Amino acid sequence: MDEPQGLRAGRRAGLRGAAGALLPSLALLLALWLGTAPGGRAAAAPLPIVDAHLHYSQDAWSRFPPAAILALMDQAGVARAFASSSPDDGTVALYQAAPTRIVPFLRPYRGGVNSSNWTRDATLLPYLEQRLQRGIYRGIGEFHLAQGEAGGPIVRQVVALAVARGLWVQVHSGAEPVRGLFATDSRVKVLWAHAGMSEPPAGVEPLLAQQANLWCEVSFRAGDIAPGGKLDAAWRALFVRFPERFLIGTDTYVTSRFDEYGELIAQHRQWLAQLPPDVAEAIAFRNAARLAGEAK
Repeated sequence: MDEPQGLRAGRRAGLRGAAGALLPSLALLLALWLGTAPGGRAAAAPLPIVDAHLHYSQDAWSRFPPAAILALMDQAGVARAFASSSPDDGTVALYQAAPTRIVPFLRPYRGGVNSSNWTRDATLLPYLEQRLQRGIYRGIGEFHLAQGEAGGPIVRQVVALAVARGLWVQVHSGAEPVRGLFATDSRVKVLWAHAGMSEPPAGVEPLLAQQANLWCEVSFRAGDIAPGGKLDAAWRALFVRFPERFLIGTDTYVTSRFDEYGELIAQHRQWLAQLPPDVAEAIAFRNAARLAGEAK
């Protein structure tokens, strides 16, 4: 597919600057992440962060070329990001600019195919298979599922494709569609966007207990997790019980969220700081490193 004109200049700039994209502070964060801080000592640096829900869709391309996105990540102390875009060319451009920092997910949305109709798109499977030939993707999604849609033929094909290729699926839905994905194939690996968006801890906990292949990312949930800045007791108990099953994210679904990118990360840092250090580290970056490494 020809690269959209709006991405060309930014991609070239990103590629030229990729080798030097790691600011000194971020280089130290990555050293901490890998357990190789100078002298083997615990360095006084912010907790490394992996953003498990970043979109780089077409509306953002002209204002934020890839190099600008990487700079925002540097400024916020974000070492890596799980990225998907509408259309997928945005994700490809980010990955080409910084392949060690971008974990690509392949989103079904493009052209007239969107959150309201992708589950009825007869061309979806060939499209996914063609894009997956690039060999860079770690998952399929983020996609939206409404009540009763998980058992449809297109969704079942997507699940089968993900299982066959060892890919994650990132789903934006309530609890019922997540159960439907596992009913289709219990081997599917699900990254649940926003931990259900409105699901309380009491609704998330049973699913985590039942499904070993379920992980949650908590973009858009900072206000629920820590209302007024104070970590909610029920969320804290959930994180402590399942420390290996949560990730954080920003969900830059509209361009304006890049304007507040640093603040979105800071909101997560605020409640992470109220958790035991090992739990905070797992949620901030270690779980995401495992997911990126396990996927194929």
